[in-house]
Amino acid sequence: MNNDPNINLELLIENSKKINSKTFNITRCILLTLLGYYRDGLQFRELKSFLDISDGKLQSNLDFLLEMGYIKKIKTDLDQRSIQIYMIEESGNSELHKIIEWVSILKSMEKAKNDK
Repeated sequence: MNNDPNINLELLIENSKKINSKTFNITRCILLTLLGYYRDGLQFRELKSFLDISDGKLQSNLDFLLEMGYIKKIKTDLDQRSIQIYMIEESGNSELHKIIEWVSILKSMEKAKNDK
């Protein structure tokens, strides 16, 4: 990252335009991160346990990410019962990397400011 604050500011603004602003909320970012980390997917109850949020809030955020094509829901059988697994799609992984890049630029700007 460049130490010139003007260049970093331009990068920050340029990269912010690449992010889907509807995706950029903390719950959705965490969901994408969790599903990116657990590549085999997670069940609703596992996601709920990680996030400690209401069923409704979790479901509405999962529905949004499904609608955007960032995640997929797969039904499978486990111990003679049907379960649903949520997994990240390539487009979700791409969006997550855009967000990470933007945060990285923001972090470098904060570091440069504090180093003065």
